Amino acid sequence: MAFLSMFHVSSFFLAVGKVADSQQLVSPREHNSQEILPLIDAFLEAFLTFGTLLAVTSLARAAKGCLAADRVQVKKTELKAKHAPPAALQKHSKARERPAIPTFPSSLKRKTWCDQMVQVIRDGRAASLPTILDEARLCALSDGLSLRSRELEEMEIEHLASCLRGCASHQAFREAIWAYEHMEGRIGKGNRAIWSVLLYCTVQISDFDRCKLFFERLCALGAPSGKDFVNIVNFLAHKRDATGLLQLLSDATTLGCRVSTFDWNRALAVCTRNNALDLAEILAGSEACAVFPAEMDVVGFNTMMKAYSAAGSTSSCFGVMEKMTAAGVSPSEATFGILLDCCVKAEEYDLAAYTFEQIRLRGLTPNVVHYTTLMKGFAKAKKLEEAKAFLEEMLKDPSVKNDCISFCTVVRAYADSGDTEGALQIVEKMLSTGLLPNECVFNIVLGSCAVSRMEADKVFDLLALLIGHGLKPSNTTLSHLIKALVMTGSIDVAMNLLFT
Repeated sequence: MAFLSMFHVSSFFLAVGKVADSQQLVSPREHNSQEILPLIDAFLEAFLTFGTLLAVTSLARAAKGCLAADRVQVKKTELKAKHAPPAALQKHSKARERPAIPTFPSSLKRKTWCDQMVQVIRDGRAASLPTILDEARLCALSDGLSLRSRELEEMEIEHLASCLRGCASHQAFREAIWAYEHMEGRIGKGNRAIWSVLLYCTVQISDFDRCKLFFERLCALGAPSGKDFVNIVNFLAHKRDATGLLQLLSDATTLGCRVSTFDWNRALAVCTRNNALDLAEILAGSEACAVFPAEMDVVGFNTMMKAYSAAGSTSSCFGVMEKMTAAGVSPSEATFGILLDCCVKAEEYDLAAYTFEQIRLRGLTPNVVHYTTLMKGFAKAKKLEEAKAFLEEMLKDPSVKNDCISFCTVVRAYADSGDTEGALQIVEKMLSTGLLPNECVFNIVLGSCAVSRMEADKVFDLLALLIGHGLKPSNTTLSHLIKALVMTGSIDVAMNLLFT
């Protein structure tokens, strides 16, 4: 009895309805059938123990004349307090426990059911979808649909697709998978929307075990879309499956799949984000021409350059730049930003300076990111004069909007070398441009006193000067001050300052 399903009971009630019709039993009040009604009551009591009140109401309608509404209402009233679902028979664990949901009238049509399902997702109760899908099915059966009819299957496919789309848009990815698992045996081959959304959901939660299955079922119904292509490439990049990607390109060509430039760039970005540079090279190579007939744009080339920069391959990064030029694609400001960052990481500062010069030669305008990247590189190499020279050049460039980060970069370079005077000059230059240094900049200058020894009086003079420029002393300021005093040998002064 514990395994008694709604559909077995539904079939029983339908059968009883036919028997009642043959005996012309319109209502229990008119015909006191001692053979049928006790059997109905027994099934009602058993099903109410393991089922739901709404399900009984729906099944009562399915039983037509034999089960009058008042008969069901009487049994519901009698059994509601008597029976409760045993804890051992709960369908889901506490981790998947689903909140109670409102009951809906059985007269709702497909669109109304879909709207109700979407509303449940919006309300944050997506875990209740399997129950609502069952209620929709029971209402359809009570309205006369056959249990194995094509119309019922199409209705369930439509309902599931609506649930999956709603879950995906509200990032309820696991709930979408639960809904599919509940409906898996009732949707036949499904449709493209179902398999496409399921592929997306599994990728989002890194449930890669079923990605290939969902993609195969999608391809069985036609060519995948650009978004589907990106999702399956994400799966292959996670697995580092270069052979699988080559097979994908071959299959996609056979199916007539064509990917837009936008989706192609997304696929490249997915590979580089997963550190699957070999897969990105396949996508950027001739093997992909049939699927991606268009030429790579500047975004695609930049994506490849960024991947090589992250891998520390300066030659490959500039090699992509050469391919871009040969393809007639004009580099952007972002392109040169990637090249400069690559040079700085590789500590090739002469090449970085040459690249910076190329920005203007290409008809582009250097921005604050270009200047700051160069200044960080020279500061890292302890080339303070070069860093200061680029800062001054930036201040003379009317097209560049100055920011604190650029100044902070050079200030830190002087402070780390113990050149307090040089750091203070940069702060004063910053004030002359109208920018107010933040606490971090002031404390960096004060911290320079702990790098090279300075007289205690000069340390306090510097502190007073910085306060005059706008420093508001904090715990960090006190820490730098004590370090500087200890460096001068004024330990007693530092102790007094600490405990006063």
